Amino acid sequence: MEKPERLLYIYTRFLNGKTLNKEALAEALNVNLRTIQRDISDLNHFIYEDAEWQGLGGTIIYDKNIEQHRLKIDKYKFESNRLLNLVFRMKTLTPIIHEDTYNLIRGLNANINMAEKMLSNKLLNQFKLNKVKVESQLIFKIQIAIENYEFISLSINNQQQIKVIPIYTRYYDRHHWFTYYYHGEITCVNLANVRDVTPLNDQFHLDIINKIEPVKLHFSTSIWNEIHKQFIVAHTQNVENGVIANIIISQQECLQLAYKYASEITILKPQIYVDAFKTKLKQLFNKYH
Repeated sequence: MEKPERLLYIYTRFLNGKTLNKEALAEALNVNLRTIQRDISDLNHFIYEDAEWQGLGGTIIYDKNIEQHRLKIDKYKFESNRLLNLVFRMKTLTPIIHEDTYNLIRGLNANINMAEKMLSNKLLNQFKLNKVKVESQLIFKIQIAIENYEFISLSINNQQQIKVIPIYTRYYDRHHWFTYYYHGEITCVNLANVRDVTPLNDQFHLDIINKIEPVKLHFSTSIWNEIHKQFIVAHTQNVENGVIANIIISQQECLQLAYKYASEITILKPQIYVDAFKTKLKQLFNKYH
């Protein structure tokens, strides 16, 4: 391997937060230890002279604790740190990210400075990667069908395929849910239980959605700001102690919301939803008596 290729090989690994052993490098690159030492010296000189590194205090050092070389940065300049803020926030929410998300952020890292790139890559490497493609592919197909007003052929586990109208997808309680209209009813299903969805060339008319009977709920003002972005809202009315809204929502999701936010959401109509929620509460009450 020629020197330019060799330097690039070593440099990119340091940038990605890796630690390197000189002996292993010499063997991998088929050169002697003295050559590797000169390469590291040349890289340190480049880092010192390159304007991109100005003020960062970057240098390749020998870490006695691990007995390997690594890239050390003493000062971090975060002039455009939105990407880093995103990664920090993700770490507070979940230890797992999808492989697609990981690759996307790694690609965006190319547009940030050296210090941000180093820290972002180190943070990304602390996540456990989810490589399952099924749910992300299903969501993509569903969203395309919704945008194009297309019917969907839906396969749930071993059940027979059904032709449905897609309404929306939603992330709730650590699961992705798909809400659809079928035979006059709004239904939702956990995408983990969906075998496949196939958008059909057959389009539905938007009037079908408009004719679906909405659910009437009362929301406190604070919770309404969070909820209204997740559903199709048919009508709203501001009242003294909150908002009364008609929204397109399945019974299952409606009961989940009313139970989770019992002090902030009240089901008003239809009566079948109200009765179902009362039954749920009675069952819980009887469990403790």
